[in-house]
Amino acid sequence: MLWPQAGVTKAELWDYYMAVADRLLAGVADRPLTLKRHPDGIEHSGFFQKHLGKDAPGDLHRFATWSESSKRDVEYLVARGPRELQWAAQMGVVELHAWLARIDRPHQPDTLLFDLDPSSDEQSVPQAALWTREVLDELGLDARVKSSGKRGMHVIVRLERRYRFDEVRGFGLAVARYLADRHPDALTVEMRKADRGGRLLVDWSRHGPAQHAVAAWSPRATPNASVSVPLTWEEVDAGFEPSSVTVRTAPQRSDPWKEPAPAQRIESARTRLADLGYEAQDRNPRARTTR
Repeated sequence: MLWPQAGVTKAELWDYYMAVADRLLAGVADRPLTLKRHPDGIEHSGFFQKHLGKDAPGDLHRFATWSESSKRDVEYLVARGPRELQWAAQMGVVELHAWLARIDRPHQPDTLLFDLDPSSDEQSVPQAALWTREVLDELGLDARVKSSGKRGMHVIVRLERRYRFDEVRGFGLAVARYLADRHPDALTVEMRKADRGGRLLVDWSRHGPAQHAVAAWSPRATPNASVSVPLTWEEVDAGFEPSSVTVRTAPQRSDPWKEPAPAQRIESARTRLADLGYEAQDRNPRARTTR
């Protein structure tokens, strides 16, 4: 039993992955995956797995890259078909976390992501998502949104693959600062919890090599077996509860991301932000970002 409180078994996880395979694979194809495994169920300790190792079946697709921290090549799983998802279910992989870049250009992200992370249940994540969209609209960027499967939401802009990670992270921070300054009592860009002052975090920091975010249609290790799902902006406007969709209800949802999002450039938006006093400058996420 992987999710004891919800009564969801490993066999149901297998069935879920097969039911949403086309939608899930469309989002993670050619992206290295970090796997969150709970082989004994989510009420027992789980772990993140990056390196597949020699024990994984040889027919699984992989992407090998050097890890400076591990001082070795790490072989990530790449899900290109149902085979990888079936193996993941068998291994108790309850979450799939995908890179923001693809394997043919691993140092050029195609995703700008804002992770809206509340510090309390009183904070309105849907409102923060709508504010984020408003700013991106003003900057001429089309944004999509999905639930995190927990308390938050992810606002996403698809990018042309012409920028380095540090460029995208610096731009993301500039957008987040502009957004937070428009709503200073509700939002913050400070990564340190002690510096957030009880405000909702607009997390701009995911843009780096080998960093990842939970994939759309991935389950989460939550008591109710919730799922990260793509949303319409109408659902967000109606106050969608981010953790309300589960592995038993997600397959019945329509897919608002069925059509691929257009890849966009950031030069005009970056110039606009600079004119407003928000220069795109990369910053270490561990450092204070208050000017």
